[in-house]
Amino acid sequence: MTMSIARLSAQSGLKYLFKTTMMDDLTVTPANATTYYMKAGTPQGRWIGSGLPGINRTTEAKVTETDAKAIFDHAIHPDTGAPLGRPHGQATIVQNSQGRTETRHAVVGFDLTFSVPKSVSVLWALSPRNIQDQILETHHEAVTATLQWLEENVIHTRAGRNGVAHLGTRGAIAAAFDHWESRAGDPQLHTHMVIANRVQRITDDAWATLDSRTLYKAAVAASEHYNGLLFDALHRNLGADTDIREPAANTHNPSQQLTGVDDALIREFSNRSRLIDIETDRLVAAWTTDHGTPPTATTTLKLRQQATLSTRTPKPETVAPLHQLSTQWRTRAVAAGFEPGIVLANTIRRSHATPFRTGDFTANWIDAVGSLTRERVATKRATWNRWNLLAEAERVCAGIRCHTPQDRPAMIDAVASAAESQSDPLNDYRYTVPAGAQPDLAFAGRSVFDFHGARLYTDAATLANEDLVMAARNDDGGPVVSAAVAMESLAAYKHGGRFELHSDQRAAAAGVLLSGNRLDAVVGPAGTGKTTTLGAVKAAWEAQFGRGTVVGLAPAAASAEVLGRELAMTTENVAKWLYESVGQGAGGRAARFFDVEWRLRSHAADRGPRATRLVQEATRLAAEQDRWSFHPNRLVVVDEASMVSTLQLSALVQQARDAGAKVLLVGDPAQLDAIDAGGILGWLDRQHKTVQLSTIWRFEQAWEQDASLKLREGDTSAIAEYEGHQRIDHGTYLDMVDRAYSSWQADVSAGRSSILIAADNETVSMLNERAQADRAIQGAVDAEHTVHLSDGLSAGAGDTVIARRNDRHSTDSSGDFIRNGTMLDVVRTRRRYGSLTAVRRDTGATISLNRGYVESSVELGYATTAHRSQGITVDTGHTVVTQGRLTRELLYVSMTRGRTANRAYVCENDPLDDEPLDPALRSSWRQILGEVLAAEGAERTAHEVRDAERSNADSLERLSAEYDYLAQIAASEDLAQFLDAHAPERALELQESPSWGAAVAAWQRSVAISRPSTQRLVLGALETSAWAKDVAAVVHSRLRQFVSGMPSSSIDPLAEPMRTARPDLAELVAQVQNRMLQRMNQVIRAAVVEDSEWKRNLLEAMGQNTVPDVATDVIRHAAIYRDRWDIDDSPLPLGPGPALHEWEQQEQWANVRRLVDQAALSAAAALETPEWSNDLRISEERLINVGWQL
Repeated sequence: MTMSIARLSAQSGLKYLFKTTMMDDLTVTPANATTYYMKAGTPQGRWIGSGLPGINRTTEAKVTETDAKAIFDHAIHPDTGAPLGRPHGQATIVQNSQGRTETRHAVVGFDLTFSVPKSVSVLWALSPRNIQDQILETHHEAVTATLQWLEENVIHTRAGRNGVAHLGTRGAIAAAFDHWESRAGDPQLHTHMVIANRVQRITDDAWATLDSRTLYKAAVAASEHYNGLLFDALHRNLGADTDIREPAANTHNPSQQLTGVDDALIREFSNRSRLIDIETDRLVAAWTTDHGTPPTATTTLKLRQQATLSTRTPKPETVAPLHQLSTQWRTRAVAAGFEPGIVLANTIRRSHATPFRTGDFTANWIDAVGSLTRERVATKRATWNRWNLLAEAERVCAGIRCHTPQDRPAMIDAVASAAESQSDPLNDYRYTVPAGAQPDLAFAGRSVFDFHGARLYTDAATLANEDLVMAARNDDGGPVVSAAVAMESLAAYKHGGRFELHSDQRAAAAGVLLSGNRLDAVVGPAGTGKTTTLGAVKAAWEAQFGRGTVVGLAPAAASAEVLGRELAMTTENVAKWLYESVGQGAGGRAARFFDVEWRLRSHAADRGPRATRLVQEATRLAAEQDRWSFHPNRLVVVDEASMVSTLQLSALVQQARDAGAKVLLVGDPAQLDAIDAGGILGWLDRQHKTVQLSTIWRFEQAWEQDASLKLREGDTSAIAEYEGHQRIDHGTYLDMVDRAYSSWQADVSAGRSSILIAADNETVSMLNERAQADRAIQGAVDAEHTVHLSDGLSAGAGDTVIARRNDRHSTDSSGDFIRNGTMLDVVRTRRRYGSLTAVRRDTGATISLNRGYVESSVELGYATTAHRSQGITVDTGHTVVTQGRLTRELLYVSMTRGRTANRAYVCENDPLDDEPLDPALRSSWRQILGEVLAAEGAERTAHEVRDAERSNADSLERLSAEYDYLAQIAASEDLAQFLDAHAPERALELQESPSWGAAVAAWQRSVAISRPSTQRLVLGALETSAWAKDVAAVVHSRLRQFVSGMPSSSIDPLAEPMRTARPDLAELVAQVQNRMLQRMNQVIRAAVVEDSEWKRNLLEAMGQNTVPDVATDVIRHAAIYRDRWDIDDSPLPLGPGPALHEWEQQEQWANVRRLVDQAALSAAAALETPEWSNDLRISEERLINVGWQL
């Protein structure tokens, strides 16, 4: 992604940018973009954005440190000092869920960093000044156009309770800072566009914070849009063209680069190892000088490890002049074999294709590309939003060059809208926008409550695939093992001939064997013995249906091989099975079969050798296809099922259904999820349609069993348990890497099996290098005769390596092919040929791998990433945790690999972050772990998302927030009219006060009690507060005192008289009230009919002798209260007690509590008074027909 986003806090957010900026440079606008060419440092920042008139600044004006501090740090006008909305709060100390204190800082802005693609940086670095100017200006144009796109589509503010209303703004205020290089000294042209967290509402010009949630959701789409705009401009201004490059090492996505800039040149300027090479050369030279002889290869490895650590330091604050950097970059290019002039000639003025205009795209083309966009998104995720479609539309249309910066967004918007129209919405636009609606009621063509960016979609195929799998689970017509055979087999089964089944394993196996379901699923946390249970199921199934009637599938070839070896059955990876059974493999066989069949028919009279060969070929093809088909009464075991996509599962289920077979899914939805659209196993589990394994047997320590389950659920109390048992270390990045490695090495040296896990490939590479260096020093690795690997490192005899690709043409001494994930011990290398011979750790078989495979698909294997560690069980596990790199599922997998111990090493900083803009926002180690546990990576199915959206769409919590927002507008209008009539000279002053909103809210509650009294209080406040700094605050205080002295009573939204002269407001209020009434009836019906834990507890609290009508009435009140305050999963009748600041909830809670207590007293006294019954009838009637006043 070429655009990243980060938060900035007050006081420290812009320090880095100003440290490197030439603040003493020219104060006039420079003649060209690189006037600062000869100066040290980076250019002074410049203001951009449509919101600049609000602070009296103009586009491209220079950013002074004084202005920046006023706007970002203090949220005040840089000239007048007037507040831009509420001031930023000071850093606050809060108590987290574990009872520990942490510091929270106000967010003052958002740093959107735009980095040009690497080929563009290379071209810019090697170009003469005039071309550098053009490229920089082109980059600026793309950044500015992207900001305009953000202002039109993304940037807005929110108002009301929980930000229920989305409002337009006057635009963004942003400061842009250009930087030249990366931390490694490579050319990296990029701009920090810092958007202030202050925008002016279009409704009243009041200052507010922007909606950061939408900004983050749209970040990828904005990044892709910037790329398209940049390449359009480079084509327009320089005649440059682009092509798609293969993914680089350790990445999965192809990249778009400038045609003419070679990949080798890009790698030269993209490799942090260059710094390591330079430092290694220096250390080698120093060693040679000190010892009088060059170091051995083993010593060189150790020196390189030292260089790796010493070069991992923060980026220097002093920036060299651009002309000096350019000279260095050109010299490096020449040394790498690339003449800058030739690179330039091969890249610019090469394309003369006419760019497209908006009118060039027909409706048919837009619909077709929209369909392609939707299909590509649907393969990656079960549900999506408009931002996903926009990002994918940019990728699909990346090869199309547009004529103007306006043509591209028009094209992309049309394609994304077509994809939207072809998708199935999971939530609806709920309101009709009234005619002539003002900006406080309408936004982006919809009501302020129906933001287009929040709409979710799926498609018919996704829903159908999910339905197919669930239907198989609900189909009881599948093969079944007889009870006698099942019980006898399970009683006799011993895993590995030694271990009997535990009770939950036996129950799970019996549930699968006896259910008769077409599909079953076994779910269990890590270490519950899922493989043991599978072994018992296989034995019983084969006892009933015969040997070979169980086949195993897994998402990866290596895990399929392990499954087959452990359970002695035929296994294959899912992708290969589908390829051969219904994919291209099956298609190719079918074509050959039909060809043979046609030739046999054409030569029906031929009885010679030719006909015999054709018959034999047809027979072989049919047999081959039959091998890749399910048979009746076959059990198809899909291991690690959470990693299998919905599309793949539905295809397997359909095959099994048609063949009369049964599918058994096995796995843990709390571990790794499918790369493509998935979530099926988790859906089955949450629907209670799985067989559960609950007892954990892996860990030696009992406390770790419980703690691991808390990690699995994302319960942050697990952090304290691991800390209490000294399983968490924390500190700087280098210290944690060192400590994790040392602990792992100590375990291995002591003869324990151990795994070393890191969150990212670069840390894995560091750990691998260190392990190799240490083993070379010990004489265990031959560092003299090595071959190059795909990770940029080398391996010699004695090294441990890992294969990273399936290759069915490379077979070992037992005839088995090499699989992705196979661990190998190198026994011999042939440096001349780049090949190696190794022994497989799992089987002991020997295999030789050629140069092509070694250099593309083999890495050092001492350390591994968290994703690759699933399925491994060892004695101890050591995991390096870096911020923002792990999800809950990855951490859970990493921390459950070891039987004896699992340790986490939490890095509290990462100096590889090129520019740590805001040290104030650096998290503590507890916060880092808390963020990881909160980052749930498992996907929900489209059915689940649809049900959740429908349930929450019209919850009383949401509807009441919408009503309150509208009521506030009406009350504001009402109060303003009163002030205009009675104190016109003070009206504007009050409405511009920061306390106006609070005064309006108090006015609304007060007039509901007594309008005359409220008016007298306001007039009295105006008369006695002539010299007050904030008259609106005085009005609020007087009205609040009045309300607090009255009997407690909530405003009834269905009965409150709405005083407004605005037809648009009255119409939208009526729509909200209608939805409220429908929702209340729905909630009441559900509460009365359904049996729930909270309802049973409520009835118990009231007592057995409660009059049925009384009990029903209390249940209705409680149900409405729970829905009003979003109390969903609490077994307590009214949920946990309200917070102290939730005075409205406290009032309603007390009212319902009073009804419960009265019912309990009535039941205890067994009294039935006519007055009480009459009151109940009145209450019931009001509850249904009027509202929820409690």
